[in-house]
Amino acid sequence: MKTLFRTFCVLLLCAGLAACGSDGIGPKRDINDPTNSLVFAYIDMTGAPSKKIYEASLKPQGEEGYWHMTVSEDGRLLSQPVLPPGSYQISRLAGPNHLYNFPLYGRNETAVRIQQPGIYFLGAYRYVRLKSGQFDVERVSSPSELELLQRLQKEDWVKGTQWEARLRNRIAELRGQR
Repeated sequence: MKTLFRTFCVLLLCAGLAACGSDGIGPKRDINDPTNSLVFAYIDMTGAPSKKIYEASLKPQGEEGYWHMTVSEDGRLLSQPVLPPGSYQISRLAGPNHLYNFPLYGRNETAVRIQQPGIYFLGAYRYVRLKSGQFDVERVSSPSELELLQRLQKEDWVKGTQWEARLRNRIAELRGQR
């Protein structure tokens, strides 16, 4: 019985490590695939028990599994640069010693439907504690999409990818709208 339990634990650990090393569901996608979309969001966790996000996941509507998001060093800027078309929303955040799960039913504030490849801003939010064990995110006006795109440009994963030019173009577009 002990051997069976140990085998189960090892398999569970291997599956967990494999999931950590991938971006998400299905075959690995090339970051330079022109059919990819980049989604990004900002969540200020100042009011949360853990002040920083270490891990975030997007849940695709109607599919099993999750897409993992890249989290910036400050633990607030979240991004995923290899999403195929579909409907997604942030479903889980993790900080030191805390896991924040959004309800699995219905849509939350961060929901997005991707029909064409592009750059999608899910919004800027702040953590709001409701009652013991419950939370929500509330939309805030700052930082802006433009400010966050400028921060994304500096992320290591952007360098040498299609996202350098695509981010630059989106920034120019937003500056032209001022």
